[in-house]
Amino acid sequence: MAKIGIDFGSSYTTVAWINPLNEKPETVKFNGDGSVKLPSVLLATETGFVIGFQASSYLDEVFQLPFEQRIEIMSNFVPCIKKKLSTKATELLYGNKYSHEQLLTIFFKYVIEQTAAHCGSHTYIDSVVFSHPVEFEKSKIQLIHNAFTNLHIAVENTLYEPEAAVIGYSIDHRISDEEGILVFDFGGGTIDVACVQKKYGELKLATEPKGNSNCGGQDIDYLLYEDLRKKIQAKYSFDISDKNMIDYAMLNSCRRLKEYFSGPNDVYETNIALVIDGRITTYKYRLSRDTFNNIIYSKVSDAISVAKQVLADVNSKKIKVGKVLLIGGSSQLTLVREMLTELLPESEIDTCGEKDIAVALGNIYTPEKDKKGPENPPFAEPLNMNKSMICKKCRSEKCYKLVERSGYHCLDCGWEGKNITVTFQN
Repeated sequence: MAKIGIDFGSSYTTVAWINPLNEKPETVKFNGDGSVKLPSVLLATETGFVIGFQASSYLDEVFQLPFEQRIEIMSNFVPCIKKKLSTKATELLYGNKYSHEQLLTIFFKYVIEQTAAHCGSHTYIDSVVFSHPVEFEKSKIQLIHNAFTNLHIAVENTLYEPEAAVIGYSIDHRISDEEGILVFDFGGGTIDVACVQKKYGELKLATEPKGNSNCGGQDIDYLLYEDLRKKIQAKYSFDISDKNMIDYAMLNSCRRLKEYFSGPNDVYETNIALVIDGRITTYKYRLSRDTFNNIIYSKVSDAISVAKQVLADVNSKKIKVGKVLLIGGSSQLTLVREMLTELLPESEIDTCGEKDIAVALGNIYTPEKDKKGPENPPFAEPLNMNKSMICKKCRSEKCYKLVERSGYHCLDCGWEGKNITVTFQN
């Protein structure tokens, strides 16, 4: 029996497990080449689904195919199912309708198979912890939950992605008590920001996390795609979005160019293969850093705005942010670092080394408590079984109704009154 932690991303998926040989959390390697990131993509074909690396490899070769075949492949390609998850929507793929729950089940079945291949044939995966963005409807969480249930895998817990990220970060990094860490998780689909503090040896959310589901790395890719589209139209009178269909091969090239700008150079370029009048033409999409920053500025500003919302709550509680933790590929862009440094000039900006594995590791790792938490006060009584109380400060369910006083008390962090949310269960 084995439990895994999954970071199901809009662009990539990573998985972690506890290696029984050393009892330490490790990331799962895919594709036989040491890759820890599995592309979160599916392609429907006549014989079934192609998933992950094999599906994304089609994007590198599709330009060589005749126009009709290109359109067929693009129309059966599912590039980011997480970003558009819906209980009501269906996808028409190769003549068959699939619900999003069915597509998730197909994708996770493949992930589980690849994970088992890494962990060994003797390993039986029976449970999972997965994380999700801050702005992620309960219905979407339930869809993911249902997909694992369909595979006979129990869901042990779910976490906010920035919360899991800082837990993963703590594996190899020391975090001091009361230290405020601002987690800036700028992934493929969303921006999520949270402030986390270590309290009594436990990492706790210090304020309510914030997010924006319309601001992620893929939204930056689309900005670059539209810039590329205009330039190709101007030069060749050729629209890469034929019939308003996104050319995912071109979009993939834009994503690669974006990733280049995490490096130190002032100019980057990528070669775009076009088929015009039956001939393959190579177009060099070249951008300076200033031009690149101008194109992406609006989305980066939106991401920084989310951080400002969290900081407003942090400052009201007089919490000092000693460190900013960058998570997700787009968090590594120099414009992001510059704007965060301007916002928090006295805070250290840090990463997890391998920026894309912290969330998966945090989903599987449980830090040991090194201090005893606050005692339950004598004027508190145990929670009635027909109520569920959750502390807004630390998200603990260890909450008590105060006797002869108005309000509630959290056993884990000591917070009282308005910081407890009470919900009645059937």
